[in-house]
Amino acid sequence: MYKTEFLTLLLCALAALLHGLSGFGFPMISTAALSLFHPLQTAVAMVLIPCIIMNLSVLGTHEKAPISLLYYVKNYWSLIGSSLIGSLFGVMLLLYIDESYLKLLLGMVIWLYVLDQFRSQPLHLRRSIKNMLIFGLLAGVIGGATNAMAPFLMMYLLSTQHSKNDIVMITNISFLASKLIQLSILYPTLLTFDQAQIYLLCAITIFSLFFIYLGSKIRIHISQQKFKRLILVILTVLGTNALWQGINMI
Repeated sequence: MYKTEFLTLLLCALAALLHGLSGFGFPMISTAALSLFHPLQTAVAMVLIPCIIMNLSVLGTHEKAPISLLYYVKNYWSLIGSSLIGSLFGVMLLLYIDESYLKLLLGMVIWLYVLDQFRSQPLHLRRSIKNMLIFGLLAGVIGGATNAMAPFLMMYLLSTQHSKNDIVMITNISFLASKLIQLSILYPTLLTFDQAQIYLLCAITIFSLFFIYLGSKIRIHISQQKFKRLILVILTVLGTNALWQGINMI
């Protein structure tokens, strides 16, 4: 196996482990890894299938999955629906707008949120349809363009004091809706993959499924406080990475 392919698989495996632990992380980190060696549009398309399978596996392994799925869709339809609509516009941005500006915006918003959490009175949002529509739309637009939907969803869900299980379920439902939108638009890109890219796609899928399972087993032993700290650390890393990439691309 070539060095670049091994490095890509390693980063995707770590991203899947993180996704299993926190409910997010795989799309952005794996896309960032693949974009080191492929155009962003190809990188986004390559992680579509693994992401869809992973989201379905997370939702399917949840206790009382069908009932839980209906519950979250009923109570968070505005967040999920607006993220789906935003994803449609986001994919269009991916096709027509310079991605550097999107990454700069993403990095700045993430850093503002993380810094706010260290204030004596951090950001606290009310659970309302209006806030869900705003943050869902922002998450969808940025997620559709860069596969970085999670930070905006986390900003809302953490600020409204949701439990870690709620966060995992809501984010994965939103991710799945976004990926289906991306798939409907980017499937022509998938059809252009050569044999080496198809083999890499299969390997990423297998590695990802194993490591997300491992992460989900570890997650049950993490307290709510530690879970929030973990997410803040992850957001800091993702925000810094987005800013760095955006600056280098201008």
